[in-house]
Amino acid sequence: MKTFNRFRRNLANSVAEFLGHGASASAPLPPTNQGRRILVVGGGPVGLTVALTLHAMAPGDVDITVADGRWTLDGESIRWKTSDEGVNRRQQVVTVQSLVFERIPADVRSAIFNEGGYSQIWPTGRESPAHIGFPRNVRIVDVEDRLLEIARKKRLHLLPCRIDPAAISLGEWDLIVIADGANSQTREHFRAAFGSADGSQYSLNGRQVADSVLGLRVRTSISSSASVVLTIAQQRFLFNGLGNGHGLLYMRLTDDEAGEVRGRVPGEHEFRPCIQSNPCQVTWRADKSRDAYVCSKRGSVFVPAMDPASFLWPRVLDGLNLFQMQRDSLEAVTVFPLSMTRRGAFSAELTPVGTKRRVFGALLGDAAGVTHFWPGRGLNRGLSSAHALAVVVSRVDPGSTLRSADFSEFEGVMAQLQSRHQDRAWRAMVQLYEGEVVPTKAVISRTIAVPRPSRHSLIREMQVRIAGLSSGLKDRLPSPPDLAELYSALDRASNETLAVLVATGAWETLGSGGNEVDVNAILRLGASQTLA
Repeated sequence: MKTFNRFRRNLANSVAEFLGHGASASAPLPPTNQGRRILVVGGGPVGLTVALTLHAMAPGDVDITVADGRWTLDGESIRWKTSDEGVNRRQQVVTVQSLVFERIPADVRSAIFNEGGYSQIWPTGRESPAHIGFPRNVRIVDVEDRLLEIARKKRLHLLPCRIDPAAISLGEWDLIVIADGANSQTREHFRAAFGSADGSQYSLNGRQVADSVLGLRVRTSISSSASVVLTIAQQRFLFNGLGNGHGLLYMRLTDDEAGEVRGRVPGEHEFRPCIQSNPCQVTWRADKSRDAYVCSKRGSVFVPAMDPASFLWPRVLDGLNLFQMQRDSLEAVTVFPLSMTRRGAFSAELTPVGTKRRVFGALLGDAAGVTHFWPGRGLNRGLSSAHALAVVVSRVDPGSTLRSADFSEFEGVMAQLQSRHQDRAWRAMVQLYEGEVVPTKAVISRTIAVPRPSRHSLIREMQVRIAGLSSGLKDRLPSPPDLAELYSALDRASNETLAVLVATGAWETLGSGGNEVDVNAILRLGASQTLA
């Protein structure tokens, strides 16, 4: 108990120091009532979802503490920090499949998808069967805000501080849930227990394939159904929106284009490292007074938009034009470096083998592995894994010590989710081109470099492709697509963009289709056992 109290004081002092004051009385402390003691490191959508699901499944049997350094105390409440406080909130729009969101506790689900707080633009399918409903689009920032609010209402213990993994006293916890992102320091601290990730399966010619994707926060007047068909008809641009015109247009970059993505402070000659300085991820926001895109953290401007010799920027503008977006509707620019690895273990004993009181760790979300987001399954994988962990932990007698066997079903779910979702994503990263498997970005690069067919033949090929997709999707979309609107989009594209659209091909669905992972079957859950 003395050790536990010391740990509580250390956490409180860490919060006080982080907030710049010495008094620790106002800082929240971990709970002291009995129950299985669980520390969730990372308060993003996955970390908060597993905490709230466990709270619903095992009320009174678990003491849950969620810690995140991106939160701050505001009076007696906890909120997300703002960009002025050093945190760039994630504005990406994510698509949650209906089989995934129906597993979330009903009150949590209602909070995430409150009235008017989401949109439905994508078609029904195996992960979103028609009898359950369409997939739902929502911004990550909104999911985070809504989950934090319901966590406060349910009085979960929330710590607004970054956890130093070296300072974690394992004796005070039964389970450490690691959900602090792709660059998780906590996971790396316990690398000896979890092992290292392996990128060889996602490599070509001995080199791991990595994509750079430009994220453009925009407004558009194109219809949602047209944006869906236009997106899946090629692999250069992807638009995911909220149905009200707001959303993000993603642009897959060639290596040469990615090299142009740099920032520079006006008046200085040297480029700022920005995204080249991992893990910093910079967002350049539109500054109308300066007619530039400016990073609020570094003061740098987005160089391609200011460089008349840029090859990238005209292609960006052509992508905007394709999706019926005006230049002045572009609100912000960022870039996502993406690659994938495979993990052999998602749970591990953190105490030495043979220890009488065992402590375990579990990886969730991006800490368990990043899924290339082009097919839109990253958050779905994270939420499914949160559900699986909550189920297996809630089944164990809270008075007993955890064992490796208790996580066997969780491992089964995680392995299948990894295999299914990353196989789908890999098929979006590479393709067969002229008899050779190459990265999709290489197809774009080669197409730009070689002479292209006539504009008429390019438009005709895209029209045939779009007509076929529209016919196949018309009964599965919330509203049918308009071919005239889609053909007008093709008329707006440059010859180079048209050639790239043709060359990259439509989304690969033959090899990546088929049955999805039945999480509840692996967990041996019947319909009557799921949370309503």
